[in-house]
Amino acid sequence: MIIDPHVHIGHDTTFESNRTEDEVYNKMKEVGINAAIIQPAQFVTFEDYKYCHNRIYDFHLKHPKEIFGMFSLNPHWDVDLYKNEARRCVKELGFVGVKLTPLTHIANAAVKRTRLPFEICRELNVTLMIHQGLGIPFSLSSTFFDLIREFNDVNIVLAHCGTMDNEDEAIVLAKEFDNVFLEISVRTPNIRNIKLFVKEIGSGRIMYASDSPTEMAHVIWEVKNSGISKEDQENILWKAAAKAFKLERRL
Repeated sequence: MIIDPHVHIGHDTTFESNRTEDEVYNKMKEVGINAAIIQPAQFVTFEDYKYCHNRIYDFHLKHPKEIFGMFSLNPHWDVDLYKNEARRCVKELGFVGVKLTPLTHIANAAVKRTRLPFEICRELNVTLMIHQGLGIPFSLSSTFFDLIREFNDVNIVLAHCGTMDNEDEAIVLAKEFDNVFLEISVRTPNIRNIKLFVKEIGSGRIMYASDSPTEMAHVIWEVKNSGISKEDQENILWKAAAKAFKLERRL
């Protein structure tokens, strides 16, 4: 079993990528991924995000036990617009998480609007994934310390484990808070660090992810060749994501 909790679809206006449902699903089948959580690419209008949320829902309907959705929207936009779309995605479309991307959402952890994703996750009882690393200072793991402590009833996934220059901060947060999970996509080097993460916090809160169909096979290879036990590999490849996003009964 392998779960990929971090995959985008849509034409990304920040990175000029354009991932399609067929590309994602075909690559999943090719490399042996059993389920994935799909989120929108980076857009500049509410209409584009809503359209992509609907695309993700249609994708889920075609593959109800393999494809799940994650809500994403800039918290600086209208508060009611944000909350209502999040509620629609979770309550009506069955989405399992919320994404905050400080890089493109310009989300400073010290300002009021950055509380919004945390508050809506608490209200809807879903998991918050936070992009980390690229986009410093807003993407520094340590800046979210106070919010994570306040919202310690919300599962928090730190995407990319903070990336190479921020991984120590991500490890500190995971050690400090039991609700923090580390996700290992888009990291270079990665293979030796996976072993470090397991040593520091245990494999139960470390999860595989790709961030892109082109990286799916590569990160699986890294996990399987990192020198960790089969049990640790299983935790990373699917059990941690299933726990964090409450997927056990939906697979």
